[in-house]
This record gives sequence, structure tokens and C-alpha cells, in this order.
Amino acid sequence: MRYIIIKRSGLYTLMLVAGIIILLSVLGVRKIAVDVASQIRHLPIYSVETPNQEQKLALGINCAWGNEDIPQILDTLDSYQIKATFFLVGDWCKKFPESVALIANKGHEIANHSDTHADMPSLNKQHMIDEIENCSKKIEQITGKKPNLFRCPSGAYNDEVIQTAVELGYYPIQWSLDSLDWKGKTVAEMKERIIPKLTYGDILLFHNDTDYTAQALPEIIREIQQKGYEFVTVGELIHQGDYRVDSTGRQHKQ
Repeated sequence: MRYIIIKRSGLYTLMLVAGIIILLSVLGVRKIAVDVASQIRHLPIYSVETPNQEQKLALGINCAWGNEDIPQILDTLDSYQIKATFFLVGDWCKKFPESVALIANKGHEIANHSDTHADMPSLNKQHMIDEIENCSKKIEQITGKKPNLFRCPSGAYNDEVIQTAVELGYYPIQWSLDSLDWKGKTVAEMKERIIPKLTYGDILLFHNDTDYTAQALPEIIREIQQKGYEFVTVGELIHQGDYRVDSTGRQHKQ
């Protein structure tokens, strides 16, 4: 039988090498964990997993430009007996306080869409805070109520934007179906973008002061209702309190 004789110095070397290998293995695992954690994004709410898959969805209307079609839009909502969520820019509120008051007096939900429609990801944290809070102050001065929903201008966000909004007590809201009305889409084109894709828990995106939105809303609302869906406000649709948002942006109750 042949024996391998290892000198003491060689034994120390083997032990050192083994220790290095173990250390590298541990560090490798830790690095993987860090890499995975760094890939977890903070997402706004795109849609909602409703209780028992209830056929509910929400109509969101962004207001950042003119206000001439607001009375027509409100008349349409009244005629179909639904409430919408209006995401208002602070500058719009300052320019059209009577429209803000009219929307609120009609019983619709008013939400925050930033103060100046700035590109939120490009701002430092304090500027993000100012954009959100200054808009809410303008809304509260007119309506007497501070909003708790926030939508990023142009839908542009990063982790810090979402975290900042949440820290300030807001639910960050995106959308799951986009009419692209601001691009001048016709009534037929908007219907094609919305109606065939509907599912429960959707949040629809429209804007006022576009070429065809005011004309398109009656047809779109009527067809959605004919499919058995109920319109609720975004605040009524989402789970307020403890929740999680999955990788698709769908909100679930914890």
C-alpha cells in the first residue's frame, strides 16, 4: 500500500486554499442575492386583482392642457351614471380652478398628476417631493380634500419616484389600457385599443382637450357597460392598505 505523505507546510497550504474556495463560494452566493435584489423594481399600480374577479374597472382622465371639453365629458359621465378619476396637474388647477371645483362637485375623484408635468425621473428627491406636494396643495385649496393617488407625468418613473410617492402617503397609479387619444386617435381607433382587450381590474387612460375623446367616451362607456363591467373610481378599485404589486404591475391584496 502506498501512502501520500504531506509535510506540515503543505497541509497549511491545502487548508488555506480550501478556506479561500469556501470564502469565494459564500461571496458568490451573496453576490447572486445582491444581484437579484437589485433587479427588484418598485412599480406603480397598472391594474388590480379584484375580489372574486369582480367585473370592475376604472376610468382615469388626465388634465394638463385646456378645459373647454370638461362640461361635455362631465355630462357624458352623468348620463351613464359613472364616476371617473381625474388626474390633475397643479398648473392646470391654478389656471382652471372653476373646472376643478366642477369636477369635485359632480362627485368625481381627483388625483395628483404633479405640479408642472415635469419629467419625474430626472429630478432630485426634493424636487420630486415639491412636484407632488405642491400639486396636492392646489387641489386641496380648491376642493378641501388632499388626494392620495399620484400618477407620473407621461407615465415616466424610476424606483426613487415610486418610493418617494409611497413615502409621502400616495398610491402610485399607472394604467393597463391606453387610448392614445392625445395622439389624435379617432373614435374607432380608440375603441379598437380598448374594447377587445378589456379585463377585470383594468385602469383606462384618457385625456381631456384632445381631438376626439369627448366624442369617443359615450360609445366606449356604453360598450363597456354592455359587456357587464362596472365603472368605479381608481380609489374604489385599488386595495388600500397592505398590498403587493407583481412583476406585471397588477396589484394584489396582502
